[in-house]
Amino acid sequence: MKLKLTPTQNLCIGYLESGFTLIERDNQYYFVKGHRCQKVLPKTLEALVNRGALEYTEQGDYLLSDEFMEYRKQMRYKSSSKLTCH
Repeated sequence: MKLKLTPTQNLCIGYLESGFTLIERDNQYYFVKGHRCQKVLPKTLEALVNRGALEYTEQGDYLLSDEFMEYRKQMRYKSSSKLTCH
């Protein structure tokens, strides 16, 4: 999997990875964590589903896909293996 995400899509992934919950209220989606709330467009979520980064569950939830989580883990491993400490 090789993803080319827009800055907005990458931001959405970051919200999910940092523990924000995605909720729907009045046909609008929001990332929520504590008192913090950030609006997200449905077309952004749909683009992430189409790229394989998110899955849409039968319960109506958006979750990071297993394939994407594995991809992210591999990318982190590759970048950390390039580091050399002296």
